Amino acid sequence: MRFYNRLGLALFALLATAPLAWTQEFVVSFGGDVNFARSRQSPLPDQIHKFGLLAIEDATKSLRPFWTADLNIINVETVVSERDGYGDLGKAFIFRSHPASFRHLMDLGVNGFGLANNHAFDHGVQGMEDTLAFFQSEAQSRPDPMVFAGVGLGDGAFAPSIATFGGVTVAFASATFGSGAFGPQSDRVGVAFLTVPSHFNAILQGLKAAQADLKILSLHYGTENMIQLNPGQRQMFRRAIEEAGVNLVIGSHPHVVRAVEADPDMGEAIFYSMGNLLFIGGAEKDSAPLGQDYGLMGRAYFQKDRGSWRISALEAVPFRSVHLAPVIPDPARTARTIQHLNQLSLASVGAKDAVTFLTTGIANESGAACFDLPWGPRTAALCCPRSRQRIPQCDLPDPMQ
Repeated sequence: MRFYNRLGLALFALLATAPLAWTQEFVVSFGGDVNFARSRQSPLPDQIHKFGLLAIEDATKSLRPFWTADLNIINVETVVSERDGYGDLGKAFIFRSHPASFRHLMDLGVNGFGLANNHAFDHGVQGMEDTLAFFQSEAQSRPDPMVFAGVGLGDGAFAPSIATFGGVTVAFASATFGSGAFGPQSDRVGVAFLTVPSHFNAILQGLKAAQADLKILSLHYGTENMIQLNPGQRQMFRRAIEEAGVNLVIGSHPHVVRAVEADPDMGEAIFYSMGNLLFIGGAEKDSAPLGQDYGLMGRAYFQKDRGSWRISALEAVPFRSVHLAPVIPDPARTARTIQHLNQLSLASVGAKDAVTFLTTGIANESGAACFDLPWGPRTAALCCPRSRQRIPQCDLPDPMQ
């Protein structure tokens, strides 16, 4: 027995140090809409004022284990500022969050921020300037890299934000729907608009030209509370892949989850809508029908294989109570939710491209879609419990035995 233990240790050490193709891996976590105060409410720095007072640490407690990826992205569905600046914009909902709330998320590991959405200009130009200045200041003062995009001065609103995380360079851009009324000018900060052709073309050109290992685009678009894709949405989102070589498209705005599609061989995936993640300004959705009662946390596992990056796995983690303090449902409810998502993806994009997530019924359940080998260690940790075939990475000896 001792001989086999020593043999196992030697084999494990060899596999851990050998220059195998599957040893380089990059994981991206991403969620949907985030803000920290109700409409026209003055935000608090470390508490949430909704149905009483809730410490921000309690609101984010269940999300913390999922901000351990190399890159962790959210949609900033709010102005981030300590001062009011809204006038009569004719909007039903006006959002502002305190900068300290987003510093809290950064401290938890969130390091990617989509700034382009229909609430970025809730407090006019002043609000956009304050939001941009906040993220610029944090990026300069923090030791670790971050990316943020979608609000900028002039053409800077369209340019991808590029940073290197553990040796992997990522280009990230963001755009929203709208008429372009709050678009950027040469002397004014503004928002990048997906539905303004010149804006979207500039974004795609910038991503195409970016010298990056991975390219990610956050798109804010779609009819609210509708789980089906909007007419033309798929073609619009796929432009990012076909014209700019984007690896991951992350959708937001409908406040419900939409279909997921992927082509792992080409290293690309689209999550058409993540729904809400921590949306204090939104309504309670727990009592809505199955499929409209949750928000999604996604994970994309990228593997460098023969010199190019591809997707080794995708993960889907449903959360409920996303209007106040997100929680993971029990395994049975999660399994039903994932099954609904699978059926929705099949109906939306067809069998060839729809992602099918598998569940196991274990605690802290999530859905996993595991693609062709080779797998990195984090992909293996996700996929081995769900695998229905013998895979070498899943059979490595336990060095502690």
